[in-house]
Amino acid sequence: MNELIIESKGIRTNQYFIPPFELRKGELVVIYLGGGLHFDIMKAELIAIFAGRAHHENVKIYKPLTFAEPFKESFFRRMFHPVTVSNYLKKNSDPKSTMISKIFEIDTFARKDKMNDLDTSQKKRLSLCSVLSRTRNVVFDLRGEGPVGANETVKFLNGEIKNDGAAILIDWADDMKDNCSKFIAIEWLLDDEELRKMGNRSLKLSQMY
Repeated sequence: MNELIIESKGIRTNQYFIPPFELRKGELVVIYLGGGLHFDIMKAELIAIFAGRAHHENVKIYKPLTFAEPFKESFFRRMFHPVTVSNYLKKNSDPKSTMISKIFEIDTFARKDKMNDLDTSQKKRLSLCSVLSRTRNVVFDLRGEGPVGANETVKFLNGEIKNDGAAILIDWADDMKDNCSKFIAIEWLLDDEELRKMGNRSLKLSQMY
C-alpha cells in the first residue's frame, strides 16, 4: 500500500458533512462541494487544513499540501512592466527541477511570453508545474477553465503524480469524478429552505474549525 499523505475521518458541522477519505501517494482525490456562495469560503478552509496552517481534530496531515495559486497581476504592473513566463518561473519554482522543461513540452508558450497572454488553463498548468518543482503534494482548483482545458490539466497532473506525488482537487462541478482515484461529495444536512437562505446569504455558513 502506498504512503499515506492525509487521513480524514470526516469533517462535520451542523450544516454539512464531508465524508472520510485517505490521500495516498500516486492518488488524486476530488472533493466536490457544488457551486454557490459557500464554495470559496469552504475551499479556503480546506486549503488551510490540508496545508497544515489550520488544525482539524479529524484530519491528520502526514505531509502538507501546497496550493497552486492563480496568477494575479496589478493593472499598473501589466501596463508598465508585465510579468513574463520566465519572470514567473524564476520567482515561483525551483530552477533545478526537471518540471520546468516539461511545461514547455506540454504547452506552446515560450519563456519570453507575457503571463497575461496565456489562457486560463495554461496559467493553471504553469502554476502546478511551479508547485511540483518544489514539492510533490498539491491542492488545486479549476477556476476559470473550460471543459477541454480542465481535462488537459487533470490529465497532466495525473501523469505527474502517478509515481511520485499526490493531489487534491477542490471542485464545484462533478466533471472529474471518472478521472480521479477517489471522489468525495459533500452531504448537506440542511433542508431546501435553509439551503435557499444560505444562497441569499441570510443564513451564515458554519466554519470547519
